[in-house]
Amino acid sequence: MALSWSTKRRFMYGLLLIILTSGFLGFVYYKTLYRAPTCTDGVKNGDEMGVDCGGSCSNICTTDTLSPIVLWAKPFLVVNNVYNLAAYVENPNVNSKNTTAEYTFSVYDENHQLIGIRTGQTFIPKNKRFVVFEPSFTTGARKAKTVDFQFTKLGTWVKDTTKDPLLAIQYSPLSGTSTVPRIDGTITNNSLSTVKNVELVALVLDNKENVVAVSRTFVDDVAKSQSQDFVFMWPRPFNLGVEACVNPVDVSLVLDRSGSMMSEGKNPPEPFTTVKQTAKEFIKNLYDDSSVGFISFGTNAFEERMVSSNKQDVISAIDSFALATGTQQQQTNIGEGIQLASQQLRSGARSQDNKVIVLLTDGIPTEPRSSQIDYPRIYAESMAREASASGITIYTIGLGKSVNEGFLKTIAGSPDRYFFAPTKETLSSIYTRIGSSLCEKKPNAITIIYRIF
Repeated sequence: MALSWSTKRRFMYGLLLIILTSGFLGFVYYKTLYRAPTCTDGVKNGDEMGVDCGGSCSNICTTDTLSPIVLWAKPFLVVNNVYNLAAYVENPNVNSKNTTAEYTFSVYDENHQLIGIRTGQTFIPKNKRFVVFEPSFTTGARKAKTVDFQFTKLGTWVKDTTKDPLLAIQYSPLSGTSTVPRIDGTITNNSLSTVKNVELVALVLDNKENVVAVSRTFVDDVAKSQSQDFVFMWPRPFNLGVEACVNPVDVSLVLDRSGSMMSEGKNPPEPFTTVKQTAKEFIKNLYDDSSVGFISFGTNAFEERMVSSNKQDVISAIDSFALATGTQQQQTNIGEGIQLASQQLRSGARSQDNKVIVLLTDGIPTEPRSSQIDYPRIYAESMAREASASGITIYTIGLGKSVNEGFLKTIAGSPDRYFFAPTKETLSSIYTRIGSSLCEKKPNAITIIYRIF
């Protein structure tokens, strides 16, 4: 049934009224009652994962972050009883930072008694290792031994997806180590804009990778494509720790025990007694990561001790080491001594180490005998060539006036590795020179890190 025109008109007017009324009520609600979701209203709303955090909020919920990791914390003596305190921290959160991290350094003495506390607040950059540094902590008459570092309160974690600036840092080796240690360097900004408020921290490590000194400086701003110089200085020398070699060294010490080694006296036998003493000092002064073995030779050669890192065991073997007795063992078989030393270095030493023979004799080779003229010398030189061909370096020491210097230089493979000791009193300095030449010292490692506030 078709609607009349008047009915249609009333229907249209009613529908229009409903629409207008709904719009008016919606407007009133929006203006008076509705509050759009925000990240600061103290209510979990919108796409937030927690109250004012997660989702589209810049703040990150605590449950979605990892705690910063304290890698170490130490006191560093500056002068008298004044210390710098430092903690090395890592933020494992890839895209979040914390601008208000409160912390505490607790400083203890040698008896683990609390000396004092230093508190502060710092900035934790995203996905970075950094140093929390507190200068000039005074301990009075006590000495700081250890430090406990803790974050006591962390502010809100905030998203940080900005790209790190392109900063290049170059620096010199550590200089003035015995007076006023110093590092000079340059920071270059390869970014497209100026970088401001750069904190630089220098870490000096010994050869065991222990941090022995820390210092901090600031660069106010570095314009794009520009550089700024910086300097780290310490007012007094610091302990650089135990020195180490670039490559560890395995040494086979080869000593003459033939009868001529008591030509200067029999009670005690000399120069034999002095040779033993200086050999023990040589072993004691080898660097910590070195290994040593011990070969003796008279008419025949003997492995007194295999190559080992137990230096005291080799020293004990030298203590009990005696001269050859009887005419059958009083000859000089240098070739067999080299052959046996070479064999023990190839079989018992660490494969990656430098291998060295240090041979001492006071005479000329007389064994092994053969119908061939001068065979003992020929045999010794042949054994030395084989050792050199296998990567072994030979040092020779000729003691006294009865040695053949030309022969010992040939054995060494270079005149620079032959040492003439006219008297037993010169042996100590010779062993010191050889010991120093065995080790190319590792330089102290320097790490410089930056943080932008």
